[in-house]
Amino acid sequence: MPIPLSPDYAAIARETRCRLTDFRFEDGTQLPELHVNYATWGTPRRDPQGRITNAVLLCHGTAGFWRRFTEAWWAERMFGPGQPLDISRYYVIAPDHLGAGGSSKPSDGLRMAFPRYTHADVVQAHYRLLTEHLQIGHLLAVMGPSYGGRLCWQWAVSYPEFMDGIVPISATPYPLVGRRGMQDFLGTEPLLSDPTWNDGNYREQPRNFPIALMAFWVFVFGNGHLWDVAPTRDRSRTYLPHLVNKLARELDANDWIYQLRVNEHYNLIDQLQRLRARVLIVEMAGDDMVPPELGYPGQLLTRLGDRARAVVVSEGAHYGHAGIAKTMPLYSEPIGRFLRSLASAAPGTEEHGATPALALPRQLT
Repeated sequence: MPIPLSPDYAAIARETRCRLTDFRFEDGTQLPELHVNYATWGTPRRDPQGRITNAVLLCHGTAGFWRRFTEAWWAERMFGPGQPLDISRYYVIAPDHLGAGGSSKPSDGLRMAFPRYTHADVVQAHYRLLTEHLQIGHLLAVMGPSYGGRLCWQWAVSYPEFMDGIVPISATPYPLVGRRGMQDFLGTEPLLSDPTWNDGNYREQPRNFPIALMAFWVFVFGNGHLWDVAPTRDRSRTYLPHLVNKLARELDANDWIYQLRVNEHYNLIDQLQRLRARVLIVEMAGDDMVPPELGYPGQLLTRLGDRARAVVVSEGAHYGHAGIAKTMPLYSEPIGRFLRSLASAAPGTEEHGATPALALPRQLT
């Protein structure tokens, strides 16, 4: 019997670009108009009062946009029948974040005069998209990898009552310092010191843009993975240039700088007392960008108490941060159980408002 083909989740997505007026940034800057591009899958379900009860927000990573969630590593493990984000059960919304994809960004014209947005500004744009345009007053969950995971934490402190749960994948509420802070520096410095940069007023992408991308991306992968994909000296010289070639075609240098500078003041650790959502923390062992070996998962479990669980995936440690995509089969099932536990206490049920125990031990490895 032939194996059924997986649906083309990009083709079946409903893509829309909405307009937000009078958008005020955290620093007081205001734009008269801002656009948020987004895609949806599934159908809203409503309780007797007409409120949507099955909405899940997906937040993409750095240099991403909503179509990243239609790639096989995610879509084929998450969106199908019986899978964690089964689109016959959930109404899934994936926006392009402020500064990325089809949403408003520096390369639209303002370049380096574009407001210096923060994680809180990105989440505010999400919030207005949901409440003003999609008429969603509550989310079942917010989830996403890497930068998208940091936005999960930001959602939980900016709008603590708006969602039942968050699933930050390879992301913490701690500031991006140490090696991770150096990575953002290396990802921008080749651009800022490049004479073809011209303070962002270039006619063609700056000469050093691929170098800046390579300096950042080499830290995304674990040592074992790089050894596997570049087993010769020649391959060691050509692997990264080949990798960033496609990425450089999709990105603009101004937009890239803003996507790394958004991390400069990120630090939510002292705001976690605002959090009301239940939390499933997913981390990758061997991830040098977000190293669980430094004890972050345990520290967060102590702070958050019974509302939090953690999954640390150890099997793909040699993949580094890229283990997010490589090890999806190992953490998708706990995500599915977590979402089902949230749905069992959704509005319209007796359990809503309670915090039932998750069907997971406190920490899985």
